[in-house]
Amino acid sequence: MSSLQHTSLSSVDTNLLFVFVERWHAETSSFHMSFGEMTITLDDASCLLHIPIRGSLVGPKYVVTDTNAITLSVELFGVLLRDPSKEATAVRGPYYRLDWLKQIFEQ
Repeated sequence: MSSLQHTSLSSVDTNLLFVFVERWHAETSSFHMSFGEMTITLDDASCLLHIPIRGSLVGPKYVVTDTNAITLSVELFGVLLRDPSKEATAVRGPYYRLDWLKQIFEQ
């Protein structure tokens, strides 16, 4: 039986669901609300839905800096230095938006 079936949610408020769908911005993976930007983490989902989280977090074993991310993208994606530099500046860190990655892979 699925863990979702054991949640405390007995019904779904479709109006509330539509509001969240309208405010979702895929490029930032967050909700843009009237009070500001909101991101729901795995821990939030676990607490709200009472779903156990097991195992260790999958992530880099070292701290990724802007410089590391830019250098790796130049080496691995074969892009010019200015492209990942602009992206790192736009997202304010060593991250890439999915739209940017999609654009790179389509080229």
